[in-house]
Amino acid sequence: MIKIGIVGVGGVGGYIGAKLVQKGLAQVTFFARGEHFRAIKKDGLRIIDTDEEFTIKSKNMIDTNNDKSDEVFDIIFVCVKSYSFEKIAPMISLHVNKNSLIIPLSNGVNHKAELSKYIGKGTVLDGCVYVLSNIKEYGVIEKKASVFYLVFGDYKNRFGPKLQQLADILNKSGLKSKLSQHVEFDCWVKYLLISSFATMTSYYDKPLGYIAKEKMSELKEILDEIKSVANAMGINITEKEIEKTIKQIQNVPYNSKTSMQIDFENSHKTEFESLTGYIVKNAESLGLEVKNMKKMYKKLSNIPL
Repeated sequence: MIKIGIVGVGGVGGYIGAKLVQKGLAQVTFFARGEHFRAIKKDGLRIIDTDEEFTIKSKNMIDTNNDKSDEVFDIIFVCVKSYSFEKIAPMISLHVNKNSLIIPLSNGVNHKAELSKYIGKGTVLDGCVYVLSNIKEYGVIEKKASVFYLVFGDYKNRFGPKLQQLADILNKSGLKSKLSQHVEFDCWVKYLLISSFATMTSYYDKPLGYIAKEKMSELKEILDEIKSVANAMGINITEKEIEKTIKQIQNVPYNSKTSMQIDFENSHKTEFESLTGYIVKNAESLGLEVKNMKKMYKKLSNIPL
């Protein structure tokens, strides 16, 4: 049975891991910490989905603050925020060998390069996920919309059978997934959505419904700015992807918030540099003008964390 490690049991990792455990098609180990770790170990991990509620219990748990395990995994999903990569990488390195595949599902488009700098064994692949979920309380994950879509892959197709096995397990577990040979492009399509939405909801401190209703013209300008940077970096984002992104925001519940917005509200560390700064800084190095993103980056940079 394939061995999967879930590093970070938040809205993304908790939901994925729980669905895998529910179907029992893989051996899943959760990496968590603090009160969340203790709540899951004591009472299990409860999932509140849009159409069901269930609780899974697992003996396979590792405390990231006190990791004494030497278990090696076939696949590790990295579901922590991107700013934690450098800190978490030494622990991940203890649980991989040359055959292990590491798939980051954090928000952003530079994660394969970032994680590869810190992890010397195994292979880091690109991946992204569409899901609106978060920790409601310790030991409880709430998913707030029906959408779930996970994309991962390797453009060189070096791990075809292993990745196909993973895709089959995910899909049979109710986790709609796609094994892609154009995964870098797919990650940029997701980034088009999350970078624009996270930046605008944080800048205005308003939910996604407000952006869709009141700020559509500005949203379109920002999407064009992100597209211009992607195109200059060799990623063929087109008007088709922009139109799809606009349709997606129109189908999201009005009061939905992005995780970056919630982090700003709670004075937590944010993925601001990955989701906003990345576009502004690459635009500058490429000689491109991104006036809207630059304006929002400047304001958000002054928010104390």
